[in-house]
Amino acid sequence: MRWVKWVLPAILAINGAVMMLVPAWWYPRVPGVIETGAFNDHFVRDIGAAFLACALAMGWAVKDPVKGLGAAVAAATFLVLHAVIHLVTPFCGTSVPWPLLARDFPGVFLPAILSVLIVRSCWRRAQRAEG
Repeated sequence: MRWVKWVLPAILAINGAVMMLVPAWWYPRVPGVIETGAFNDHFVRDIGAAFLACALAMGWAVKDPVKGLGAAVAAATFLVLHAVIHLVTPFCGTSVPWPLLARDFPGVFLPAILSVLIVRSCWRRAQRAEG
């Protein structure tokens, strides 16, 4: 069952790689992205780089929870802040926010939640390692 911990790093890596390699293909295929504004190749690639960095950090944390704890915290910080933006923004517009939050749950909120769980697991292992 240990392979389950690799799901988040794998999904982050695939998403980040696609964003960096084929941003124009990625842009219209992710629900809700088109509503955020005009396509910007450079910006999509920048965010793809952030997702790749998160994938590497989370992968390191899964492989070596004690040494990878700091990297996991950094990655989780990005993912949680990204989720906060997606949580607040729907309430700033004129549309009903609940469908937007439901749409964003699998791709934004769930990765943030999973990243926090990975950090918690790493932190507990680090505590046990200290003694």
